[in-house]
Amino acid sequence: MSLPFNVQRSGSKFGLDDPMSEDPGLFNLSRSERYMAFGACFVVGLVLSVLGTVLIFSGHMAAFAVCYSLGNVISLLGMGFLIGFKRQFKMATQPVRLTAFLIYIGLLIATFVTAFTLKIGVLCLILAICQFCALAWYSASYVPFGRKLIKNLCGACARAI
Repeated sequence: MSLPFNVQRSGSKFGLDDPMSEDPGLFNLSRSERYMAFGACFVVGLVLSVLGTVLIFSGHMAAFAVCYSLGNVISLLGMGFLIGFKRQFKMATQPVRLTAFLIYIGLLIATFVTAFTLKIGVLCLILAICQFCALAWYSASYVPFGRKLIKNLCGACARAI
């Protein structure tokens, strides 16, 4: 399978390393199998998140928390198939991402606790929205100027209000 850009084992013509060349992951999959696993995780995660969102409107807080949070985690784990789970964890714990990663994990736990023990629907929804924002901020750290883009968009929205 060829990629639409020129990536070599030692790096691309832009001097970037091929993230899939170092760690084949836990399952020793081929490049195309890793793409398929990533795609499957993304689709399953998206379906679970959407299902969770639908469940919140029917008043099923625990089911919402499980589906929504599990969907986000599965989508995030899908990236491990692309770059390797070990490398993904190392990248997640780098100083530039560590705070966002820990906030995301904390909000994930808080969403479960709120749904299963406190059973406060509005708080559960607020935590899920915060969880989404933390995941977006964490994910943006992988995109060049991603966080700057989010800051600019939020600033533009605030000025429009």
